[in-house]
Amino acid sequence: MSSFTGIDLGVGSIKVVSLSKDGDKIVLDNIGEVKTPQFNKLSDLNPVLKSLLREMKLEDAQVVVSLPEDKIVSRLVSLPPLKESEIKDALRFEAETFVPFPLEEVSIDYEVVNTDDAGRLTVFAIAARNDLVAEYIKLFKSCGIELSAIEPTSLALRRLVGQTVIEAKSIMILDIGEKFSDIISLHEGNIFFARSLSVGGESLTRAISVNLGLDMASAEEYKKAYGMKEMELEGKIKNAIMPVFESISEEVRRAIAMYVESHNKSVDLLILSGGGAKMPGLAEELTKKLGVEVQIMQPFLKIETTRIVVPVDLNLDGYRFSVATGCALRGLV
Repeated sequence: MSSFTGIDLGVGSIKVVSLSKDGDKIVLDNIGEVKTPQFNKLSDLNPVLKSLLREMKLEDAQVVVSLPEDKIVSRLVSLPPLKESEIKDALRFEAETFVPFPLEEVSIDYEVVNTDDAGRLTVFAIAARNDLVAEYIKLFKSCGIELSAIEPTSLALRRLVGQTVIEAKSIMILDIGEKFSDIISLHEGNIFFARSLSVGGESLTRAISVNLGLDMASAEEYKKAYGMKEMELEGKIKNAIMPVFESISEEVRRAIAMYVESHNKSVDLLILSGGGAKMPGLAEELTKKLGVEVQIMQPFLKIETTRIVVPVDLNLDGYRFSVATGCALRGLV
């Protein structure tokens, strides 16, 4: 029975999900989380990551780890008819137009999105700095793990959506992390584009802290309790959050407009994931602002979760493990 472990090295916490396949069923074998300490370099995470992997008995696991979108460059690229062996060379030539680093310092990977009747290719290209990739490999090696794969958040979430959402053809994902948020646009199961915003849950908390004169810990609790609910605390929390919300929602609106212009189709669904996804009132405000249906990601919707004692309530907190679950699915779907 093959088993894969997905790891999301988030700024707020490290999340780990192990899945295996039993016949046609995908089964949850293990799930864990540890708070991420303050760190200056990736190697600083060694003690907590090593401890978590040991506690979960995952030293021999096949591990797939996500690479944050803010650390990579990605682009949809059009190429003439090419053989598989020629694509990477063609992409390195194209990469000169969108990669802001010397090409000898980056690794380029890709996914073929579409091939038209004339054989022309549409490719989703991803470029990551070699030193960053080396850092990830070194961190896991120091924990006794040989990585099976390193992939962007966008690919992990695309894979997860493919498993959980059947009806919608045009989907936008808003993944709200602690310091960054990612917008990922999917067209018929393929990535149309992905981009990172330097605003996240911490930005919302800081807005409450500054506007209401609260320390960050108290502001975080108010955000989680009341969020964007207009009737709570005379709307003070919502009013404090609104400028940051407007900034995020405007970026999503632009992404939707770009998708509509390219495909002449409306977006069917906006899916929220990441730690900030369940802030009270957020989904309703986004629906009102964007005129699109909004749902919270349910990563374990089609996964058998009853074979282990799960340390978290997956109905309440499952959405926070979306990226790790998407990574773990890499070897199973």
